[in-house]
Parts: sequence; C-alpha cells; structure tokens
Amino acid sequence: MEASWVVLPNGSRQLMRPGEALPYGAMPVDQYPAYSPPQPTAPAASPYPATSAPAGASTACTTVCPAGDMLTKAQTNIYDDRAMASTLPRDVHQRFKECLKSGAPTSPADQKVLADAIFKWARKLGATSFAHWFFPLRGGGGAIGGSVSGLKYDAFVDLQWSSDSAIKPFEEAFPADRLFVGETDGSSFPNGGLRVTHAAAAFTTWDRGSPLFVHGDTLYIPCAFVTHLGTCIDQKTPLLRSSDAISRQGLRLLKAMKRDQNASCIYNYLGWEQEFFVVPAALYKKRPDLINCGRTLIGKLPEKNQQGELHYFNTLPPSVKTLLDNIQAKMFLVGNPMIVKHNEVAPAQHEMSPIFCVSNASADSNVLFMQVAAEEAEKLGLHVLFHEKPFKGINGSGKHCNWSVGTDTGSNFFAPGKTDASSELYVTALACLAYGLRQYNELVRCTVAHAGNDHRLGAQEAPPAIISLYPGQGFEAHVDSIIAGGPLVGYNAEKKIVNPGTRNTMGVPSGVEDRNRTAPFPHCGNRFEFRAVGSSQGCAMPVAICNTMFAAGMAHLSGLLEGGMPLRDAVAKVYRENREIIFTGNGYSKEWPKEAAKRGLPNLNTTPLAAQQFSSYKNKSVFKEMGIFEPEEVDARAELMFEDYNCLLGIEAQTMIRMVETGILPACAKDLSNYKDAPELAGERPTVYKSIVSELARLKELLTKIPHGGVEDEAFYYCETVKPAMEAVRDLVDKAEGLIEADLYPYPTYEALCYSHWV
Repeated sequence: MEASWVVLPNGSRQLMRPGEALPYGAMPVDQYPAYSPPQPTAPAASPYPATSAPAGASTACTTVCPAGDMLTKAQTNIYDDRAMASTLPRDVHQRFKECLKSGAPTSPADQKVLADAIFKWARKLGATSFAHWFFPLRGGGGAIGGSVSGLKYDAFVDLQWSSDSAIKPFEEAFPADRLFVGETDGSSFPNGGLRVTHAAAAFTTWDRGSPLFVHGDTLYIPCAFVTHLGTCIDQKTPLLRSSDAISRQGLRLLKAMKRDQNASCIYNYLGWEQEFFVVPAALYKKRPDLINCGRTLIGKLPEKNQQGELHYFNTLPPSVKTLLDNIQAKMFLVGNPMIVKHNEVAPAQHEMSPIFCVSNASADSNVLFMQVAAEEAEKLGLHVLFHEKPFKGINGSGKHCNWSVGTDTGSNFFAPGKTDASSELYVTALACLAYGLRQYNELVRCTVAHAGNDHRLGAQEAPPAIISLYPGQGFEAHVDSIIAGGPLVGYNAEKKIVNPGTRNTMGVPSGVEDRNRTAPFPHCGNRFEFRAVGSSQGCAMPVAICNTMFAAGMAHLSGLLEGGMPLRDAVAKVYRENREIIFTGNGYSKEWPKEAAKRGLPNLNTTPLAAQQFSSYKNKSVFKEMGIFEPEEVDARAELMFEDYNCLLGIEAQTMIRMVETGILPACAKDLSNYKDAPELAGERPTVYKSIVSELARLKELLTKIPHGGVEDEAFYYCETVKPAMEAVRDLVDKAEGLIEADLYPYPTYEALCYSHWV
C-alpha cells in the first residue's frame, strides 16, 4: 500500500500513511466533491459603469468563493470583539472593553457571564478542554522546534456540588475562576532563582487584550505568568507592562506638545516576518545534531547552494506549498491574517507573515504559528527548523519585528504624514527613539542575544551586532538641519514615482527613503523594523524592550518640555546629544565597526558580552522607572541568559563528540581501508582523518576544564575556548565529508536535507 492524501473538514490536506485511521470527517482526495457554485437569485450590480463594460460582456458580478476554503472559514475559531458582540449582553461587552482600556478588574458577575458565553461558544466548535497558555523564560536556540510556550489541558467538567452523593457525579462546566486565573509550580520553569522548590507557587492570569481561540479540541487562554510575590517569570508580562509605559509616556508627551488632546490611549503594534527551513522528517531524525541542537554541527555545503540566487521568491516546492497552505488555513481559522508565504534566499528556506495587530496578541500568534507549523509538517512527513543557523555557509533565519506606535485617535508616531502637525509628531517621536536607542543601546542588543543568534548576526542575512538607527539619508540631513537651528517641519515626505519606461506599465510610487537591509533598526514608511530578532525566539521580549527604551525617550523629552523648553529646542537638544546613533551607510562594511567605536557605540558581538550588560545599574534604573522590572527580576533574567547559553553550548559539544566518535570516525576507517592496496590513491585522507582524532581529543580535554565558579565565567569559557575547538573539529570533519566514499558517510548530507523533498 502507498501513502495517500485526504481532505480534512477545514479544507486542508493531510498525507496518510498505509494503515493509518482516517481522521474524523476526512475523505480521500479523489472522493472530495467538486464544488458547484450556487445560482444567484438575482444578478448583483456591476461595479463598472455600463459604458465601460467591454462589448458583449456581462454586467453582473458572478464572483463566488469555493465552499469551505480558508477565506470563507477565516476567524471562525477566535473569540474576538465580533464574537463577544454576538454572544454577550451589550452592557457586559461594553464594560469588558472599558476595563481593558482602564485596567480595572472585571466584576465577579461579569466574569460569570463571560465564562458561560465562552463555554457555550467553545463547545459549539468542538472544544472539550481549555488551557491557560503562557510563555515561560525559555531561551532561543531552536532545538525544540519553537516550543516556547507552556500549557496544560483541563477538561470542561466539574463535580455536581449540589448532589448529596458521597461520590458526586460530574458534568460539563466552566467555572468563571478557571477562565481568569490558574496556578502551577513556578520552580519547574526557568526563573533565575525567583522560585525554589519550597516556595514554588506561580499563577497564570488571562491577558484580556489577547483573544481566546479554539485550536483542535482546546480553548486557548493567553496568560501572563507571575510568582506568589508578583514577580514575572515569563515573556508576556514585560510586554504588557511596557505597553502600559508606552501609553503613559505617550499621552504625557502629547500633552506637553499640546497635540492630539482627544487621545486616551497609545497602542503599540507588531507585524512579524517568520523565516524557517523545511526538511524531510525522515532525514531530520537521522541527524542527532538537528534533534538535540536545532542546527547541524557538521556538514559540507553542496556545490549548488544559494550562490545562483535561484531560490528567493521562486515557485514553492509542491510538498512545501501544501504545508504552507495548511498552516495558513489553520491560522486563518483562529483569526490570524497570515497574508504572505514565499521562498527565502537559501534552499529549503521559507517565510510566512501576517498583517500587524496590537503587539501582545501578535506575539501570541507567532508562538501559535510555530506550534501549528510543527504539527502540520509532521502530518506531511516534513520537519520545520526554527534555529537561526541550521546550515553553515548559507543564510540563516530571523524574525523581523515591524513595530509601530499610535494613538486610539489614529495618529501614527512613526509616519511622516502630509501635514505640519503629523510631520512635527514624527520628528519628535524619532528624537525620542534616537534617545532610547543611544542611551539603552546595550539593552536592545541584549534582547536578541542567545546562542542561536550568535551564528547569524553580522552575516549577509542579518544586521551586525552594533545597534544603530536608520531613518533614511534624507531624514538624516533634516536632523542635522534641526541641530543647526532649522525648523522641525520641512522634511519632504512625498513619495516619488518610479517610471519603468514602458507603455504597458504604470509608474510605481516609491518610498521616501531607500531600503537598508544592513541596518538593525531601519524605518519602513510607517514603522520601524527590528531586524536582529532571531527566528527561534518569541517576539514579546524584543518588543517589550523597544517599548521600554522609546517610553524612556518620551519621558526624557516630556521632562524638557514640562521644564519650559520650547519644542524645537528640546528636539534639537535630544538629536544633538544622541546624533551618533543615526547611521545610514553600509552596516556590513569593514569600516563600520571602526566608525561605531569612534562614536562610542558598543559592539557586543557575542551573547556573553551582551548578557554581561543586561543587569547594569543604568538598565535596572530604566526598568524600574518605566514599571517593567524590579531589580531582582532583572538579575534573574541576566542569570538565565548565561544559564541558557551554557546549557545549549554544552549540549552541542557533547552531541558533536558522539556524532564524530560513533559515525564519522568509523566511516573514516572503512574509507581508508579501501586504499590498503593502493595507498598512493589515498591522498590526504590519512592526515585529515588523524587530525580529526587529535582535535576531538583536544575538545574533550577542554570540556573537563570548564570553570564552575559562576555562570558568567562558564559562558565566557564556552564562547572563547570551547566554540573555537568545536569549529576546528568541524572544519576537519567537513573536509573529510568530501573525501569519504559517499555510501559510507553516516548522516544525511546538506544536499539531501535541502533538496530531496522538492518533488
């Protein structure tokens, strides 16, 4: 029997293995009924004037959608504002929105009404369980396929407490307290010493600003995660606190500027771009390094990799197209507008991204995306790699975070606009951003520092580890004009028209400024793109830091204005004192690190160097002032950055040793035996193979000398001593791969991993 395709109830396809039971509601693809569009009872009005219709053409609009496609089923499984409006009493719905805006608690009576409505809604969608879904302090690295969330499944049941029976029966139920709050063991999650076994209590609490959704048979409740003492041990809580800081300081700045006085709330938004690799699952399972570390520790580039620039935006391989279609359908179902999917630069590398929304909900959707991608890939015999650098020598993967800030009245702080008022707000906001990036430069770098990202930052696919601001060359000139005494307004934000030079094409509206892919923080029309975020990490903490440093910038400028300084002079002062952060040149050039050093910009090019700065007095102060972290929370996260790094590097070193000793060296011995009767044909094999043995012995010896005086010392030892030794082993093993008889090489090659699933 052969594997066969079936169509699931949601319209997506799944590959069934021989003998595997058919999922409920699924049918073989060859039995899936062809869609016959319904006949409209009356023709719709034509969207064109009668005189503009081509001769003989119908003026009726007969466009219909296939039944059950991903667009017709979109947003079915999300309990958003629309679902609330249709399931809640109007007064309860209104009070819920008011509480969300003010931060007031939802009343016990309204909690019960909400829980009852959500329970009925979720059961209609087939949910039998609910889960408080939270985001522990698990670091980057990608070894476990984007598993950066935590949850447990609780069935929708409770005892019938009114029964007088000693063994009380149970019934379907969803008590209100289970919707809003949960409790678990905080000591079993990474916590940096904030929890211990004898003081372990931690609580989940619903983030009311991130909609609930049903995935599979489970109602997911996005939650913050805090200890018994209120300290946070998750990624979401800092983002929520920083969103409050953005709103407080943004409204303060607008008041000091005497602008947009009707605004009552400031929102921050996120649109993420997720890059990843797709490989055959069968081959993935034969690579201990991919399983344990998320990246290949050994492996030689095939002769054809990405040098021909053949992969970017090329046609998706059929199996990958099916995977991405299925992911897209699942994400649409839970209300995530996953609008884009395409090939990326490296072979087997792809990207998907949604339309932006408020940051907390968007960050949650990214974590769900990684989960769904892993689930759907397994059904198709594929595996998704979220590590920043799965394959040496070709592009790695990032998670570009497009971040913006705006008022509830529609003003965008990062859009130049066409009026003097919007231009003035834009110029002022960028002064605050320049302040935040310059004064808290190390903090921004820390938020993307982890073992996986160290392999990517500064390569051809990612910005350097030096954090700078790219507002565009034209705006840079405008900043210098302001510093020299010029007015705040006057920056020409009008788009130009690019003429393709043919009569068949129209002119193309071009951005005001060119695009700079070497910048870690470039402006992109109406937002800034934080390009340094790693593909395996969540978005919450990077955006929280963006919010924090920008809020600090707004607080600083507000203080100047409240002290009586005119707006123009205050903005000019901030730009003058932070001018060195603005760089519009080539971030990949050899000259930039030297120039950055002259400007006083740090170059923290490894995780230990960055992590060392996280708990500085300056950073603790801004976290405290903005209401993000208490000092002990900062210390805990700094400790976890080192611990996570050490853990991952230790796993990588031990995995490499095992792969070489149990796979590579036996293959070398067998290959060398092929030349016992013709040693002159062996070439450099004896020398290379012996060198592997000696370098591996050196690596093993170095691992016995790891210092145990503290996590920081251990991290620097791994970074400066163990990693170079691993690279020395790898260089020799990769050279040996080109010498060993092909049938003897023990692991799937780069060529097989990247190309064999393209049919």
